[in-house]
Amino acid sequence: MAKKLYMIKLGGGVISDISVASKPLVDEIGRVLNEVKAAKEEGGFDLIIGHGSGSFGHRPAHDYRVNEGLVGSDSRKGAAITQHVAQELNRIIVNEAINAGLEPFQFAPSSFLIAEGGKPSAGITTHIRHAIDRGFIPVVYGDVVMDSKMGVSIASTEKVFSFLAGEMGVDRFVLATDVDGVFVEDPRINPDAKLVRLIDGSNIDSILEHAETNKMKVDVTGGMRTKVIGMHEMVSIKGAEGIIINGKVPGRIRDALLGRDVPGTIVRP
Repeated sequence: MAKKLYMIKLGGGVISDISVASKPLVDEIGRVLNEVKAAKEEGGFDLIIGHGSGSFGHRPAHDYRVNEGLVGSDSRKGAAITQHVAQELNRIIVNEAINAGLEPFQFAPSSFLIAEGGKPSAGITTHIRHAIDRGFIPVVYGDVVMDSKMGVSIASTEKVFSFLAGEMGVDRFVLATDVDGVFVEDPRINPDAKLVRLIDGSNIDSILEHAETNKMKVDVTGGMRTKVIGMHEMVSIKGAEGIIINGKVPGRIRDALLGRDVPGTIVRP
């Protein structure tokens, strides 16, 4: 019997200091990856890990307008810098995964997919499936990819996961952010803001109108609203379930991967 396939994204606000350029939170990275290891050992599922760019990739991507494609004389330089710093963070994640006793295998999205108009349109996932079947944990991340219309575009981790879910299927998706889930107001401004416990096809349109986005962050992938859209699209492909949690709370990543009841926003088709 095939194992269930889970995917988890470690958000940029969990693994980096978003107020300081290219500053990883190495101790936090180690903690969350140890939680991932504990959950995987207990749950026995297959896993793909993805991570955001945090204070690494978003800044040069914003400065050079990388997500708009090849629009200026510095666009290729900006794409190269953005890709380079994203890889820097990825190497840190992979190193800490090894230290935690995991067996990671890094896959740069630019090596296996191409986009069209900012959306992944084609790719090859056979080698990712082979890695899983051989006991590895593939590690992907937001990357600059070739784009048939724009020249280049940014494939966020959510877009990469959506593509992988369509090609390979997924049973559970965990998005670990630096807030407890989706709120109708910004919880950093209003401590009494209401947490949305469930998003599905019946309420997603109204929720998206109020999805919290922290304007102080430089996030070229669109903040929480875009993440909710991406997650709902992904879980709808194969009827999976997703949950958005606060990965900065110790133990929550482990419990979410194991399907335990934790504070957060559940996302269903």
